[in-house]
Amino acid sequence: MTEDVIAARARALAGALTEAGFARLRVRDGDIEFELRRAVQPGATIPAPVPPVATDAEKPSARRDDLVASDVVGIVRLTRPVVVEGLDLDGDRELAYVETLGIRNPVRSRGAGRITAVFVTEGQPVEYGQPLFAIER
Repeated sequence: MTEDVIAARARALAGALTEAGFARLRVRDGDIEFELRRAVQPGATIPAPVPPVATDAEKPSARRDDLVASDVVGIVRLTRPVVVEGLDLDGDRELAYVETLGIRNPVRSRGAGRITAVFVTEGQPVEYGQPLFAIER
């Protein structure tokens, strides 16, 4: 695969990454693998996807998603019951923990809300500041 083809694919994927609101995207095609990441600060908010145009009577209220990011580098372990998109949280809850050198570092929701995105999977390595969950408050 030529560098021009790879660059064209990377540009298209970067556009999709930004448009979909993902923080990270990994692509593997045969023996070629690359990863695109978008820098996100811990505690930052991400814009909600643009909903379809609605009439005045159907317009929803403004939505705010809070990112829950990793405070350490390690391996993410999801708690049971597993957190999924659409899950309503009544209050502060442990969503997962990041295991670092055998130490469990809890990842908490920091209040009530609804899970709008889960950016990680069980056993996935994570970096400091990497978004793990998005919660609509």
